[in-house]
Amino acid sequence: MDDTGPQPGRRPRAALWGVTRLVAAFAGVSVAAGIVVTGLAAPSAAAAAFLARRGVDLFEALPTGLSEAGVSAPSTILYADGSPMARIYEQNRVVVPLEAVAPVMRQAIVAVEDARFYEHGPVDLQGIGRALVNNAAGDGGTQGASTLTQQYVKNVLVEEAAARGDERSAQEATAAEGSEGYARKLREVKLAVGVEKRMSKDEILAGYLNIVYFSHNAYGIEAAAQLYFAKSARDLTLPEAALLAGVVKNPAEYDPIDEPVAARERRDVVLAVMRDVGVIDEAAHDAAVATPLELRVQPSRQGCIAAGTAAYFCDHVTRLVLADPAFGPTPEARRQLLRTGGLTITTTLDPRVQQVTADAVNRGVAPGQEARAAVSVVQPGTGRILAMAQDTTYSPDEDVLGVTTVNYNVDRALGGGNGFQTGSAFKTFTLLEWLASGRSLEDTVVAPERGNDPFSAFTACGRPMRGERYTYGNAESDESGRLTVRQATRDSVNTAFVAMEKELDLCAIARTAQDLGVRLATPTVKVAGQPATTDLHVFPSLTLGVNEVSPLAMAGAYAALAADGLFCRPVAIGEVRDRDGRVLPVPGAGCAQVVQPQVARTATEALREVVDAGTGTAARLPERPVAGKTGTTNDSTDVWFCGYTPQLAAAVWVGHATGSRSLNGRPVNGVVREAVYGGTLAAPIWREAVGGASAALALPVQQFAPPG
Repeated sequence: MDDTGPQPGRRPRAALWGVTRLVAAFAGVSVAAGIVVTGLAAPSAAAAAFLARRGVDLFEALPTGLSEAGVSAPSTILYADGSPMARIYEQNRVVVPLEAVAPVMRQAIVAVEDARFYEHGPVDLQGIGRALVNNAAGDGGTQGASTLTQQYVKNVLVEEAAARGDERSAQEATAAEGSEGYARKLREVKLAVGVEKRMSKDEILAGYLNIVYFSHNAYGIEAAAQLYFAKSARDLTLPEAALLAGVVKNPAEYDPIDEPVAARERRDVVLAVMRDVGVIDEAAHDAAVATPLELRVQPSRQGCIAAGTAAYFCDHVTRLVLADPAFGPTPEARRQLLRTGGLTITTTLDPRVQQVTADAVNRGVAPGQEARAAVSVVQPGTGRILAMAQDTTYSPDEDVLGVTTVNYNVDRALGGGNGFQTGSAFKTFTLLEWLASGRSLEDTVVAPERGNDPFSAFTACGRPMRGERYTYGNAESDESGRLTVRQATRDSVNTAFVAMEKELDLCAIARTAQDLGVRLATPTVKVAGQPATTDLHVFPSLTLGVNEVSPLAMAGAYAALAADGLFCRPVAIGEVRDRDGRVLPVPGAGCAQVVQPQVARTATEALREVVDAGTGTAARLPERPVAGKTGTTNDSTDVWFCGYTPQLAAAVWVGHATGSRSLNGRPVNGVVREAVYGGTLAAPIWREAVGGASAALALPVQQFAPPG
């Protein structure tokens, strides 16, 4: 017989010696710190050895402060009125105050995790004693004595490490064996002491309920209640609360969705504990145990895909944050801040304007067909983007017709496509340069039916252009002869505007457009060996809109005319606050007077006639003055209407997202048109969007300021 083994009725000497040494260790720390502390999950011999090696000095050197600043928190994107648009996160968490959690949920978590939570300090002496006895009994395992405060500390440490991307610290925060486990427990206790000095028990419980993990990326009780029962934490019933309280012990093992049997068994254990500690009576216990799980799983939809018609605008906002050094020195730092930093981003988007604009674009060019349409609405004088819509569904499943993540309203760098040729909508910038040069609307030019001029007839940057010949003709109008600039603008006579170009400098026209924010949607290398640029291409065809730009850029430019030449860069973000409510710096609209008021007002006078009696009559609004310009490219591959009232400006594009395909002879909303122009498809969409937005905002009727 092996006489070195345990004898019946006697506790093993090693176990007794371990208890003695462990008690001695606790006593030593107690003298130094004023509390009993230890790491009960660590083997007793390792704990004693560790303490003997490091001593009381280690405990005194441990930090006493704990911050939730590093805990992952979702960023929330809001409409301008403060209503929610989307949430961006690594972890699905909705922080709620304790009073927003059902009392039965609070009772369940306290009962099963730390029944004496409100009676003991940061460390439970009774729990320590009980764990000492159980661990020393040698019955096949160790037992911890962590209080809810210690568990809260551990969760915060793990979250802080994860937020920093510090995998080693995250592992150390959950170490369970050897000296590392003991060090972790020691640190937890020291931090728990600090936590209970500055937080009440209710505040600690609230913090724990908001940070603990419930599986399926649900962090915190509110996210868990929404995930499993499609309800708020304040509305949880007894069996629901017990189920969730049971999950936290091991979210994978007791996952209600994937492991319903184990989850129910664990729920019933929690209910038994609640009964035994006197939180519920026998009848309530029995009724809850008899209740099936009754899950109503509602997976969380995070990110811009959940923003409905505002999804593309939401994507635009996130890309602005990720591109702006104000939110971090590197793209990764900015991504981390957006997904874990708990930002509150209030945007400029008005939900009323967004809805009517989305409705207008979807009626004008119904989703599910090859043709595409996009609209941007900008507020003159502020640059605030009030709406951004297109006739597609935002989703990465781009193999489906009408589904894409490409935002047709913006430049490529911010999630857009290559941009679109504007056609005659660009003539407005030639008109502005004409007027700024001292010429008038009553000046005349000769407009042939067709033109064929040498490049040298055009001046660019003070020099005659070099090249072959430029052949051109009319599209939206077949007028010819000697015309006033007013007539040429009203009827969109191509050959007249080319004649105006020949009297101006093409670089000056391009500069006027660029000063108003109209640039290439996709940077282009124009000179070999030089960096790509968004400067407009300067060709004789410049005035006819051959450059590919975005609807948002055009909306911003036309908004400047509504504001008497005051250009404000279109802005999507009104305010950003960090998790502590501090306002962060965000780029403003940078408003500047780039067109003289007299010039802008005179251009508006001409553009009003486009709507009143020219190519843009389909954009007229009852009782409201409207100015704008149609645009049609060669073979009607892209058609536009860009226009404004004194209070709203919008640009509408209709075409195909890729390739160079004509809209002529193709069905749009089931109607085949032999010839499609800006006034055919784009102008009616503009009318519905801006007219509907004006009504939704209850804007009073205002008149444009007269020139002179």
